[in-house]
Amino acid sequence: MSLRFLIVPLLLAFGSATAQAQDNAMCRNGLFPSEPPFALARIGGTERAFFQDDMDGCPWGGADCRTRSYVVPGDVVIINRTYEGFVCAFYPSPSGGTAGWIPSRQVELLPNPTNPPLTQWQGDWSSDGNPEVTIEPDNGALRVTGTAFWPGPEPTERYPSVHIGEIDGTIEPAGQRAHYSDDGLCEIDFTLLGDFLIAGDNRQCGGANVSFSGVYRRTR
Repeated sequence: MSLRFLIVPLLLAFGSATAQAQDNAMCRNGLFPSEPPFALARIGGTERAFFQDDMDGCPWGGADCRTRSYVVPGDVVIINRTYEGFVCAFYPSPSGGTAGWIPSRQVELLPNPTNPPLTQWQGDWSSDGNPEVTIEPDNGALRVTGTAFWPGPEPTERYPSVHIGEIDGTIEPAGQRAHYSDDGLCEIDFTLLGDFLIAGDNRQCGGANVSFSGVYRRTR
């Protein structure tokens, strides 16, 4: 069966799981990592898939909603929720990535391992250099440590920063998901998705504007 047809029941499941979130059409970088569930997908067909805006009646406004950003057939994106014929997608890139609505008809679901071994979680992970986390084995579980800065770490031009966040604790993955809690103050939900680690926090993990939310790539 074509992967194009397999995406239909998945997207219906996303729609059911996120009905409350679909009361509005927002789909953007800052919100994306905190809106699971996530899946990997490939852009299909032969045409560019343009990201659509999420304001002023979009993404249904046709050319008026189309942004300048696009992905091409074969590109891999991360998707989460749907909204009336569109899927909220994120395309990772060295510049931080792009999030926006893409027509569901241009997206083909990819296989997503649901129970990755603990070894796949391990390593150094970075979201464009800030934040960064390290996951290591810890007596049958995993220990996650990391730092986040606002506005940015050394040696960027935005350094020095007095707003810093640090995490250090044990996580016990269940399938693709793992939850970090720091005495009930800092809460982070992690999702391991192939070569990506997605983190969504509760904005209580450091100083002003500090966040561990993001789409991370493995650096080691």
